[in-house]
Amino acid sequence: MTAASNIEIKIQDAFSELMEKQTFSSIRVTAIIENSHISHRSFYRFYQSKYDLAIDFFSKQLASAVIIGGKNATFKDVMMTILTIIKSHPRLYGNLLNDSEGAKILPDILTRLSTGWTGFSPAWATTIINTHLLIDWSNSRFASPVEKIYTQFIYNLPAYELFTKEELTARIQQYESKKACDFIKPADKILHK
Repeated sequence: MTAASNIEIKIQDAFSELMEKQTFSSIRVTAIIENSHISHRSFYRFYQSKYDLAIDFFSKQLASAVIIGGKNATFKDVMMTILTIIKSHPRLYGNLLNDSEGAKILPDILTRLSTGWTGFSPAWATTIINTHLLIDWSNSRFASPVEKIYTQFIYNLPAYELFTKEELTARIQQYESKKACDFIKPADKILHK
């Protein structure tokens, strides 16, 4: 292990310990530096701010799901592992997600995670929806089972990530050709005669 990686580990460990005890917005860079027993200069050699540190820390922690799953892991395997990591660290993720300042960086964490894993950046709207899904889960103290949260994530995926261009074009054309009466519930059709 190099001296540089040792310093980075000290910074991340100090940050993790602080996040277990307090909200993201209440953590100061000076506290991270003090708890990691490094200089200001050493901290800023690795991170521009506590925001950069948090994005790096949480992205790496959640990206470990890909490593845990291995190269043959399915999308579902990896997502279930990511959600299990979050649920297994309720104070850490609760102190991030239940804090307005912490919740604001979650889209950046999810974008970095997705880009690193899949090679493309997710739709911003999907990232925002999933951010709110995780915040709601945190607000309930992660009471819902991982499987339920996974299903909600899947239902929020944009169609272009699920279908080929040809399949999506065919589905859109089917949808565009529907008439107003096709959208009415069978029980309500009596009202629209």
